[in-house]
Amino acid sequence: MYFEDVREWQGTAEALTKELKRQIKHLELSIESPALRTIRSWRAKQLLSQPKGQEFGFRQILEGLATALLLKKGWTLAAITQVLPSFSDDTLEMQILAEAQGQDPTWLPTITATALPLPTGHRPAMNLAEDAVVLLAQGIIRQYERVLPGQQIVRQEDSTLPPELYQAMCKLGRLYIEEGLSDRAACVHTVLDNARYSLGCDRWQLRIFNQSDFRFSSVTLIDPDLRVPTSDCAEIANLSGAFGEDNVIEHRLYTQLCEATERLGGRRQHKAYTALRELFGRYSLIGERQLLDYLVENDLTPLQGMIVEKFFDSVPDIWLVDGLAHRCAHCGTLMRSHPNKKLFSQGRCPIRQCIGHNSPKVSEKLDPKDILRIAEPRILTYWTGPAIDELAIFDTARQNKLNAELYPESDLCDVAINERAIGIDAKSYTSPVTLALRLNRSIGGLIHYRRRILAVSDRLIEDNPSYISTLKSTLDKKGDPASLEIMSVSSVIDFLKKMPYANQT
Repeated sequence: MYFEDVREWQGTAEALTKELKRQIKHLELSIESPALRTIRSWRAKQLLSQPKGQEFGFRQILEGLATALLLKKGWTLAAITQVLPSFSDDTLEMQILAEAQGQDPTWLPTITATALPLPTGHRPAMNLAEDAVVLLAQGIIRQYERVLPGQQIVRQEDSTLPPELYQAMCKLGRLYIEEGLSDRAACVHTVLDNARYSLGCDRWQLRIFNQSDFRFSSVTLIDPDLRVPTSDCAEIANLSGAFGEDNVIEHRLYTQLCEATERLGGRRQHKAYTALRELFGRYSLIGERQLLDYLVENDLTPLQGMIVEKFFDSVPDIWLVDGLAHRCAHCGTLMRSHPNKKLFSQGRCPIRQCIGHNSPKVSEKLDPKDILRIAEPRILTYWTGPAIDELAIFDTARQNKLNAELYPESDLCDVAINERAIGIDAKSYTSPVTLALRLNRSIGGLIHYRRRILAVSDRLIEDNPSYISTLKSTLDKKGDPASLEIMSVSSVIDFLKKMPYANQT
């Protein structure tokens, strides 16, 4: 069998270089053997998980072969660093042998949520950390489902605490103890509060979350302002395969909207879906009279009761600023009173895609006596925030007199140009690896378009200049993901502005 003679192998960087060359020849892999200088560079970048003060071993042979194979596929070192640690030795062997046999494996990471023994080194601790995050993401979604109807609250002693959340707290507690700290995951309220911050920030105080090979460092599981599980949270919860799509919040929200618009039947159904999504994107803060006028104008009065009850809330007094409702000048939603009056004297926008990239600015101050409605937090998180880029693309297309459709056929994509000629989806996942994993499973409705464009938020690229390169390198190089064109939102807008001129030539 392959690798049987090297399972107990140990050696220096020079010896590893020779062994990799031998294995590449033996397996007949169509890759170049890395030089000694390359091996040392990979070690410095922590692609090779050599324990400090120890020689290289069998694991590093597998990591070296896998790295060379993934580089040939076009992956960046940053992407490989994030994904490679999730593979066990057995899985790495299978992936490498599949490559040797010309099977072209997808190289999707295998994350499990099974119990692990007490960590005795870097790899077991890293596996435990990733298991804890997957379980935490699942537990957050389960807990959110329970409190959403408004009949339950989060209780530390509650026997109905989701088992995924409880198991995540146990694993996090073990990580704290292993790092010589007191258990800071014993209180569910503390854990959920910390989940509003990125895992790699000081709030968590776990060194392992800041390791270069911990791929969830940039992930925030709960929206810091809206208290709703993020898209990253839902995606990570699905990585282990324990959750079906029906349990993902955004999918359930989409299902609710589709079930409502289906009552209208036929083409009216799709038109209603687009009108409602545009309503949530443009008018998340709206007066009751304006809302009713919008519903009449778009032939949505049969759904009036459901829309007001399920998708909008009354504006609470606690969100008012000096007794008035302040509308954000950038995204149009309700700004909220903030303790830091010096910095946010007029309030602060809760939309992640808006806050932090725009200075707080009020477009108008509304009297709550006029009966104001605000889209409920799930809508703001999953539809209002992403709509900032989606509507910018759509509006540009219309301004340039292109045949553009918003959310066609109940959301095959965000914007379609010339019917099925071009489909555009705007994405705002904070983690490029998380987005790539989802796209590797399915590119969704873009499959129906001849040209498929994925637009990445410029704000994400500003925060992470390597976002697009990491995303591209992690996408499968064959099949549907390989057909995607990855562009920034601003590049898509520039592309659309030039289209009319191109059509005239």
